Parts: sequence; C-alpha cells; structure tokens
Amino acid sequence: MKADAPSATAYLIATSTLFVAADPFAGRLIPARAAELSAHFVEARSRAARWAHETLLRRKGARPFVSALERLTLPGIQLHYALRKLYLEETTRAAIADGIRQVVIFGAGYDTLALRLHGAFPGVQFIETDHPATQRRKIHALAAHARRDAHGPAATNLRFLPLDLTRRGFADALLNSDGYRADAPTLFIAEGLLMYLAPAEVDALFRTMRDCSDGAPIRFAFTFMEPQADGRVNFLTRSRAVDAWLSWRREAFKWGIGRGELPAYLAARGFALREIATHETFRRRYLEPEALAHLPLAAGEYVCVAGDLDEWGKR
Repeated sequence: MKADAPSATAYLIATSTLFVAADPFAGRLIPARAAELSAHFVEARSRAARWAHETLLRRKGARPFVSALERLTLPGIQLHYALRKLYLEETTRAAIADGIRQVVIFGAGYDTLALRLHGAFPGVQFIETDHPATQRRKIHALAAHARRDAHGPAATNLRFLPLDLTRRGFADALLNSDGYRADAPTLFIAEGLLMYLAPAEVDALFRTMRDCSDGAPIRFAFTFMEPQADGRVNFLTRSRAVDAWLSWRREAFKWGIGRGELPAYLAARGFALREIATHETFRRRYLEPEALAHLPLAAGEYVCVAGDLDEWGKR
C-alpha cells in the first residue's frame, strides 16, 4: 500500500459489499447495516467514486459488465468477501458467548463488524487498528454521517487506533491505547491481512498478541493463503491482471502457509488450531440453505480460528 494513501483493497471490498447487497438473490446474505456503512465509505472517496457507485447499483446494464469482468479476473471473489465476513461475524459472536470481553481487529480497513456489534454488546470493548491513512478516511466518512448515524465512533466501547503493522513498537502502542485491557479475554481478528505482511512481520504480530495479554485467554481468527505450485501466494483461480493490479498498488501478497503446516506453526507460537473454513465450508453453510450453491465462489483463501495452546491443545 502506498504510504500516504488509503488502502485500495479496502475500498474494493466495500464496493464489492454493495454490489452483492444489491443482488436480488445473494443480497440477503449482507446485513443491511453493513451495506449502509459500506455506502458511506465508498461515497466518501471522491465524486467519481460516488458516480461509479450509483452507476453500478442503479443502471441495469452495468451489473452484467461488472460480473463479466469478475469472471475474467477472479470468479466469485465478491461473494467470497461477503461470506468470509459472515463466518468471522459468527466466530466473534460465538467467542463473546464463551466469555470474550475484548475484540481487537488488525488492519480493519472499511470493515463494519465492530461498528455493528459494539451496540449489541456494550460489555465488550471493540478496538479497530489500521494504517493511519485508511483509518482517517474511515473516521471522516463516519463523522460526515454522524447526525443521522446513531452508532458512530463516539461510543465508549469502540476505539480507533492508528497502527502501522510493518513498523516496530506497535505492541506498546496497543498496550498504551485508550480502552485496551491486557487482562481481558480477547479475540484478535486479522481478515485479509497476513498475506500482505512479510514472514517476520507475521511473527511479530503473533508475539504482539502474547505480549499484550497479561495471562488472559486469547483467540485469533485470521485468513490466510497457501503458496501455489509456482511458489506464489494467491487465489487458486485468478488472471495475471490480478497480480499486476496488486503489484501496481503495492499490495502484493507476501506470506502464505500450507494447511498441513499450520498446526505446527501455531503450536510453535503458543496457539492451537481449532478450525479451518474453506470455500466449501462457505458453500455448505451459507449458499446451500439459500439455494445459491450454483453461484461461483473464489477458492484459495481460508479462515483459521486458533486459541491458547494450553486450552485448546488438550481438546
């Protein structure tokens, strides 16, 4: 990502959320509040972005064009984004039911999870961390709609922490941030993030979670990719245009791990694997009950849920 610019990928995912939400069939998979907030973020980008937003959602001829473009680049990616968010929301709600009292989202981008759940769970602290440029844009968009948005960033159990995960010292920044409690059972979330970090930066993130937890139970829900046969980390089916776009935006994928290697990797860092969700998990859980199993769905990014080795390693 360019140092002084908001994440292009975060904007792309917000736009994808709106595109899926407007679909007459798959749209019911998107929470209405998630679509509303995503619209705020898209509209705050520029006049051109607002025009494109209106064109995609209101002109019938535009949707087939976007769908055709998706099929040529990465089939089913927009629906994949939507379903991985559903899965992570279910994971978060289950963790809170199990006693988690703090949720920290690394690299939150324009995600709406904390914005939507903090009101439903006033006893849980939600903290979003992200690159300063992206987070500023997000807060600005929320402030612009604050008068008609009763769940804006002023809530006491919702905090925003500007944090560059590629630089040293972010553990101290989290520990010293307003609202963070090292003694609270915590769920950390990294959605669509780790693949953008170098291996040493991923290791540093694992250490940070340990360093910032004063003996309290912790869980970690994150997405990851596997290296492909050519050694590159990416989705299973995508065109070279995807690689070129990510490289141009300086958001190329750097880190990946095989599913078979994951248990040992986690154990070496004090975590135990609980579950891995694949595109087939998403298809069975979300698409088949809605008679949408025929829809294309991108494959190659997985959701991992892990926890303390002492707690889950014995299960």
